[in-house]
Amino acid sequence: MTDTRMQGKRWLILSTGALALALLLPLSAVADCGGGVENPAIPEATPSEDFRDRPDGTVLHHPTRLIWQRCALGQSWDGTSCSGQVQLMNWETALQAAQNHTQDGESDWRVPNRNELASIVESRCHSPAINGEVFPATPTEWFWTGSPNSANGDQAWVVTSTDGELQPAAISGEYAVRLVRGGRF
Repeated sequence: MTDTRMQGKRWLILSTGALALALLLPLSAVADCGGGVENPAIPEATPSEDFRDRPDGTVLHHPTRLIWQRCALGQSWDGTSCSGQVQLMNWETALQAAQNHTQDGESDWRVPNRNELASIVESRCHSPAINGEVFPATPTEWFWTGSPNSANGDQAWVVTSTDGELQPAAISGEYAVRLVRGGRF
């Protein structure tokens, strides 16, 4: 199998012995791995058409009805990408930053729970494991969730943007944050 990109299209060439089949697919139908490694054998989890771009540096994720910041805290949205240095913080500071955050007149931002953050992991991508068209310039960092670890009060759950792994971490650790607003699931 060969994957070639040309002029906004994706050619997928399947070959078995002497038989070859070429399919022309629009690039927008496939999650962009944002400069990371893509495994086209894995079905995409977060196709770009599942998101609606909003003019304020956020996106609406249609399947969950959640509104996500396109950039991690510390970065700025310039209309096409995220720039600046990601701010790393401990869990308590992350929760406080969310509570104090206002963007485009909205102040109900929060740190996503572990299921919400896992819902934007792109399993066909690695380093970062996220749709780079929707969430450009995502650093390969651990990201806080708002979910405490029920087995240990000194831990909360984090998700790595490298491969989407979910694990508990000490609340004193310093990790990145991407805020969300809207209903919980």
